[in-house]
Amino acid sequence: MSQRTTPVDARTLTRAAARAAGREWRASRPAGWYRDVMADRAPDPVRAATREEAIDVHQLRSGHWGRSEQYLHRIGRRPTPECAQCNDITCPAGRCLVCGEAADTPAHVLLECPCLFGPRLQALGNITGTARDVQRDDVVAALAAGYAAHKSRVAPSPPRR
Repeated sequence: MSQRTTPVDARTLTRAAARAAGREWRASRPAGWYRDVMADRAPDPVRAATREEAIDVHQLRSGHWGRSEQYLHRIGRRPTPECAQCNDITCPAGRCLVCGEAADTPAHVLLECPCLFGPRLQALGNITGTARDVQRDDVVAALAAGYAAHKSRVAPSPPRR
């Protein structure tokens, strides 16, 4: 049968276009720690209990978390006398205010920060997380809440302008 005479309905065309667009989008996503965790799979929609938890999950996944000193310093919202703004992950201005051991990147907060052993133990049953563990929204939300609780006790953020 000739391809020109084969009928194709709109639904079939729409689904094929959506699949092609999805493949192209997944292939064009920029490299990042969460892409390494999720591979080619797009994250499922966030089913958090509150809007704030959903925001934390989305921002941590994207690497643009509003509670991260490293991110805020990188975008120029936390300048210091020594360094106004930089993208250097080893810059002291971007260190984790909770533990002070490393920059508070999403990978540090979710997998490495020693001050979050308690929340990690409650969420995972283990004090060390794996990349596979942070695919779950509830784990990311629990660790973000634990980080916020520790940060509020250790070093309150400066007032927002």
